[in-house]
Parts: sequence; C-alpha cells; structure tokens
Amino acid sequence: MNLLLNASFKASLIRNSIVQFIWWVIFFPGFFSTDSFGAVQMARTGVLSNSLTASWAIYVRLFSFHGHAIALLTIINGLVLVYAVTRLGYSLFTGKTAALSTFLITLTPLVSAMGITLWHDILMSAGLVLISSFFINIQKNQKTYKRLLILELIPGSMLISFRPNGLPTLALFAVFYICIIQKYRRNELLLITKNLMVAMALTSIVTVFASNVIIKQSPINVSFAQEWMRNDISCFADSDAGKNFVEVNIPRIGSTDSWRSSLACTFLNNALITSQERISAERYVPSAWLTLLKQEPFFVLSTHAKRNDYLIPFPISGLPVTPFLHSNIEFKDQGIEWAFPEVAEKARVVIRLWNAGRALFGWAGLWIAVLIGLRLFLKRESFTPPLAMSVALVGILFVVAPIPDGRYALYVLLVGQLSLIGIVVEWAQTGSNRRPTD
Repeated sequence: MNLLLNASFKASLIRNSIVQFIWWVIFFPGFFSTDSFGAVQMARTGVLSNSLTASWAIYVRLFSFHGHAIALLTIINGLVLVYAVTRLGYSLFTGKTAALSTFLITLTPLVSAMGITLWHDILMSAGLVLISSFFINIQKNQKTYKRLLILELIPGSMLISFRPNGLPTLALFAVFYICIIQKYRRNELLLITKNLMVAMALTSIVTVFASNVIIKQSPINVSFAQEWMRNDISCFADSDAGKNFVEVNIPRIGSTDSWRSSLACTFLNNALITSQERISAERYVPSAWLTLLKQEPFFVLSTHAKRNDYLIPFPISGLPVTPFLHSNIEFKDQGIEWAFPEVAEKARVVIRLWNAGRALFGWAGLWIAVLIGLRLFLKRESFTPPLAMSVALVGILFVVAPIPDGRYALYVLLVGQLSLIGIVVEWAQTGSNRRPTD
C-alpha cells in the first residue's frame, strides 16, 4: 500500500512530528554551534558561500526569510528528519512495528535533539534515509514507485547536496548496491539502475546550478576539500620521519616547523601556517599527499584509523568518544537566545545523558556491525540498501573527514538504531517464533 495513503503511516507521522515540535518549543529556537552561527550570518547578510555547499547557503537564506525567522530553519530540519525516519520505519517493518519503533526513536535525542540543531548534516542525513527507503520499496516491487519518486527519491537527491560528500556517497552506494543485487531479474536491475542514475543526475544538477548559476562560485571549496590532506601532512611533519617533507613537497611555503601539528593527527589542525600560505599551498597539497601515501601508506592508514576510530566496528584503542550531540547556543549576545532558559537547562539533562553514552549511541562502526548482523542472520532483503549506504558513507568519511564527529555519520546511527529497535519491538509483539518476511 502506498505510504502516503496508509492511515497508520499518516498517524505515525503526525505523532512523531508532535514529539519533534515539543522538543523545538522547549529549546526554542533550537541548538546553535559555531557552524550554525556561520549559517545565521549568511542568512542575515546574504553573502552566500560554498564553504559548506551552495545548496545549504541558499536554503538558510530563503527559508529563514533572509535571517528574520531563524527558528524556522530548526523546525524544518526537525520535521524533515522525522518524515524521513518515519518513511524508513514503514519501509522496513509492518504497520504496528513501524509505528512504535519510529515513535520510540523520535523520543530520543538522536532524532529530536539532532533535528533542531542548525546543521547541514541533518538534512543531508534525511536525504540519505529517503533514498534508502525508496530502494527498499523498489525491492518490494512497489507498483507505485513513480509516486515514490516524488515522495522519496527526488527530495532525497536534493537534500544530499547539502553536504559535499553527498554525491560521492551516493555514487559509492550505487556501486555497492548494484554488485549486491546481481541476482535480481533483468527488469528489476534495469529499474534500480535507472533510478540510481536519476538520483545522481539530479544531485549533480542541483549542485552545479546552485553553485555556478545562483551564487557564482565553484561547487568545490578547495580549502575545505583539502583540509583532511593538510591534516595528514601536518601530522606527518610532527613525526621524526616527517622532517623536510614539507620543504621538498611544498617548496617555499612554510617549513616543517610551521606545518607540524600533533593535534592534526586526531582533531583540529593548529599548524602555524598563515591563511595566505594555506591558499598558496593549494596547488601543491594534493600531489604532496599522494607522495605521502606512496612513501608512508601505513602511516596514512593508521592516522585515519586513529582519527576516525568511531567508524570502525571494533575498538582499536578503547571505546570511541567523539563529539556527538550539541545542546546549547554557543555564542551569546548574537540575538539568538532560548525563550525558556530555565526549562531548557533542565531538559538538556536528557541530551547530556545521551552524550555520556556516546561510546554506544555515537559509535557508527558498531551500528554497521549491527546492520550486518541483522542482514545476515535474519536474511532480510530490506536491510540491503541501508547497509550498502552505511558502508558507502563510512568509507567516504574514513578517507575525507578532517575531524571525528558523530553527526557526520548520523545516517548510520539512525538506520542502525531504528533497525534494532524495530526488531526488538517486532519480537515483543509477535513472539520469538515469528517468521518475518519482507
């Protein structure tokens, strides 16, 4: 049955949206970090940038009414995320199970607190969730797939343009997914392949049009795109083996001493190079990084594993405790304050508790392992698209993420935790002797 006409789905969407709305009211106008205030500045001034993506810049400008209604952005983020999660729940499970499992996960800070944080990661993750839901429904031979193009694939493809890694993640997902589904009949393979191409074409068009035509900037911000490479180089420069590497591979732009940074190995880079030197080095950094990869492949691999340990399914140096949920308004006297500060301060205890458990709730690698386990042991075809998308996202992040952050892998956390909750709810409702079918 088409989810749009499904009474259970509509009731769940309304119920879950009310939960999200209550969180928004309690913490009105939402949560704002340093990145959030960058978006606020763009919305208010109209000076749009491709520093994150042009799509995101245009969105915050238009949907905040040029910065006059910033709180609209956080409620839109939250409701879009709730819509995506609810659709995924009904794609994976039957009505009662989907209704309860999506309600339970919406109650948690993973959806409700994340949803009202002004981050582009929220809408990008919602886009990946919608695309996954679409391909789950295709696997189920949904006869209404053309309607699902409008409800899932098209909005999902547009939303993933809100992060630079959206299109690469989709492309890698397409490769993984097609390899996995080779056993499908020819007409099913053609349908899936055609829709994968539609999704990538739409994301590409939105990305290029928003950047080149509307804000007249390149779709790729070179400085941000090279951040992870600079971090690797700065980390290597801080080692004994890294002496003179900068002088040889980035000639006449800084030195080993100015490029070195031990913090760059795991988090933010505090190298002493100037902004002008960073710009001048842009033409050298890619080739310098490739040289580093050829000369010291184990160093690069181990550095990325250490930096992004939360993406690995097993603990390599203890449980990963990366930044996770944001629960405050970072800067004061910026015209953005909680409407009910006393209530908000008490309520954010729940978010702090969730953050305290980030070694579990924010460990993306663990939730990929859960998805793999559910797919293998329960033999459910419907878990294939979320698993393929999760592996694609984590694979991209492992290489290009400049710092570790739980929000980068929000998609994996959502699908992994929703899937486990749904299986537990299903078992509790029907008993352990139930034989599930997709």
